[in-house]
Amino acid sequence: MAEDRWEREERYGRDIERAGGKQPAPWNESVVICLPDAYHHLLVGSASQAAAVLQNNWSGSKSDPAYQAALTACLEAVNGDVPSYMARLAFEKAARDAGVLR
Repeated sequence: MAEDRWEREERYGRDIERAGGKQPAPWNESVVICLPDAYHHLLVGSASQAAAVLQNNWSGSKSDPAYQAALTACLEAVNGDVPSYMARLAFEKAARDAGVLR
């Protein structure tokens, strides 16, 4: 039986609709970060989650080249233009450079 829109949204999040129906793959292993203004660790498990963190919650420098590369890679992965693992690597580098990788 074909998966309906609600099942896809439940599995992949709402970003699937914005990505033109493409299904961004979740990462095999989450990246664990701890932002300075957070009281707990944050598990980032997909390019869409990473893009949201980078855009909305990032405490490091947004002019840092690693940040810019990570944001670009994550948005391109959400759109299906680059493999998801490349976004994970870029996000991990940005988190390491910002000192928030755990």
